[in-house]
Amino acid sequence: MLKPLAGFGRPFWIFLFSENLYDCGLYIFVLLYNLYLLDLGYREDFLGWMTSAMTAGSIVGTLPAAFIARRFGIKRVLIFGSASVACLCVIRALVPGRPALLAAAFAMGLISAIWAVSLVPAVAALTNENNRPLGYSLWTGWGVGLGVVCGALAGWLPGPLGGKRPALLLGALIAFLSPWVLLRLQLGKAEHGERRIFPRGPFVARYLAAYTVFHFAIGMFNPFFSAYFSRQLHMPVGRIGVVFSGAQLATLMALPLAPSVMRKFGTVTGIAGMQLGMAGALALLATGPPAIAAGFLYAAYMSFQVMTEPGVFTMLMGKVDPAERAGASAMNFLAMNAPQAAASGIAGVAVTHLGYQWVLAAAAAIAATAAFLFWRLLSART
Repeated sequence: MLKPLAGFGRPFWIFLFSENLYDCGLYIFVLLYNLYLLDLGYREDFLGWMTSAMTAGSIVGTLPAAFIARRFGIKRVLIFGSASVACLCVIRALVPGRPALLAAAFAMGLISAIWAVSLVPAVAALTNENNRPLGYSLWTGWGVGLGVVCGALAGWLPGPLGGKRPALLLGALIAFLSPWVLLRLQLGKAEHGERRIFPRGPFVARYLAAYTVFHFAIGMFNPFFSAYFSRQLHMPVGRIGVVFSGAQLATLMALPLAPSVMRKFGTVTGIAGMQLGMAGALALLATGPPAIAAGFLYAAYMSFQVMTEPGVFTMLMGKVDPAERAGASAMNFLAMNAPQAAASGIAGVAVTHLGYQWVLAAAAAIAATAAFLFWRLLSART
C-alpha cells in the first residue's frame, strides 16, 4: 500500500490514510448532528447560528494559523488539530443548552481552521511539481470516495446503536485514530518556511474576491442539507444517508473528469463552468422537486462543487512561493469561512421565515455571479 506510485513516497500515503480516518469520523458526525439537534427541538434558525458560530471560530483560527504552522511545524499542527476536533465532537454530542452548544461549535471551528490551513501546504510538501495535481486529486477523491461508505453507514448506525448520540460518539472515536497515524508522518524540512508568510499581488486579491462570493453561495445550503431533506422532503435518516452516499459516489465518478475539462477549456474557464453547473443544480432544487429528483440534483451540485477543488488548489499553490504556501492557505480558508459564517446565519433565519425555495434561489443566483467573477477576474491573467 505504501510503495511509490507516480512519485509518491511513504509519507504521502501515511498522510492520506490518516486523513481518511479523520474524514470517516467527521462524515458520520456531520451527517447526523443537525438531525440530532432537530430531534432535540431546535429549528433551522438555530442550526444557522450554530454554523455561524463555527465559521466565526474558523475566522479567528485562520488569522494566526500560518504563523502557528511555521512556529510549530505542519505535522504538530495536524496532530493537535485532529485530536482536538475529535474531543470537541464528543463535547458537542453531550453538552446541553444553547450557550454551551454555540461555545463548543465556536471552539471546534477555531481548532478546525488551524488544522485545515495546514492540509493544502502539507500535500504540496509531500508532492513535487509533476505529481502535485494528481496528489490534490487523490486527496480530494479518496475523501469523497470514503463518503460513499460513511454516508450509508451514518444513516444505518442509529438503529443498532440505539440512537443518534451513540453514533455521533462513534464518529468522534474513529476521527481520534487519525492523530495516532500522523505520529509516523515525516514532512522533513519542507514544513518550515522563510520569514515572509503571506503572498501579495493582484492575482491573490482577484482570486480571493471571486472565491469569497462562491463560498457565500455554498454557505447558504451546505449546512442545511440534511435538514432540507428531512423537513422539506420528509426523508427518514436512513434514506438521507443513502442520498449522501449516492452524491459522494457521483462526485467520485465525476472528479476524474475535472482535469480533462480544465485542459480543454482552460483552468479558469473550466472552474467557472463547474461553478455555473452548481448554480443550475441549486436553482432546480429551489423548485421543490420530488425526492428522487432532489437526490440526483444534490449529487450534481456536490459533483460540480468538489470538481473545482483540485484545480483551485493547484492554481493557488502554483502562484505563490513555497514559503508563502501556509499563508496562502490561511487566506484561502478565510475566504471560505468568512462568507459562510454570514451566509449560514442569514440563510437559517430566512429558511425559518420564508422557506427553502427562496433561499436556494438566492444561493443559485450568487453562485452564478461567482462563476462570472471567477471568469472575468482571473481569465487571461493567470
